Amino acid sequence: MGKVALVTGAGSGIGRATVRVLSERGYCVVAGDLQHEGVVETTAGLQNALAVTLDVRSQEHAARAVALAEEQFGGLDALAHIAGISGTGAGDPDRASRWASVIETNLTGTYVVCDAAIPALRRRGGGAIVTTGSVMGRVSYSGDGAYDASKAGVEALTRAMALNHARDNIRVNCILPGTTDTPLMWRDAPARWREEVIERAKVEIPLGRMATPREIAGVIAFLLSEEASYVTGTALAADGGFLAKAAVSF
Repeated sequence: MGKVALVTGAGSGIGRATVRVLSERGYCVVAGDLQHEGVVETTAGLQNALAVTLDVRSQEHAARAVALAEEQFGGLDALAHIAGISGTGAGDPDRASRWASVIETNLTGTYVVCDAAIPALRRRGGGAIVTTGSVMGRVSYSGDGAYDASKAGVEALTRAMALNHARDNIRVNCILPGTTDTPLMWRDAPARWREEVIERAKVEIPLGRMATPREIAGVIAFLLSEEASYVTGTALAADGGFLAKAAVSF
């Protein structure tokens, strides 16, 4: 039996793509998502992949997902924590409530899931974790304060966990996706906005396009693999060059 991974946010987008890439590379995968129908669709037809309902804010849910990996596949070697929600909008009528929800899901949820996984990784003699930040943890647009703050916090938490668990042989890294064509990207957006974003990407992103979920999943798989065995505590941008441009565009 191959290595065992837990993937959160697996019901769609980057999480779904990550489950499939890891499965193709021989991992046994526990795929978790709050939306059960989506994660069942993700795992359909995959060998050695199990679906579990997972609310990342819940210690009970996180512990149950980790236990499932150990009970069904014999242990846990890797965690790809991808689950998250979008941030406040300029027109949000209840900004304080939205702030709390975003911080609880994106930042506290990262802590909750990693905290549940680390003992299992330790029992295997080590392993790897990839958390999900964002380029928006480094630069900001108006109206997205909660999301930006949560993702900056995830990056800082990742560094701390990497230091705390290096001697446990647990590597912890953070991926910073740029604009990616996922359902979350288009949720509740007017149809015309998709065309506007695609056109804006051609101008603002040096590679001239959005990422596909599978492109981001490939970077996550690399960071979880032995090919990245000397990489820990880092944040890797997969953004088509966006941050490199932003650094010199003012």
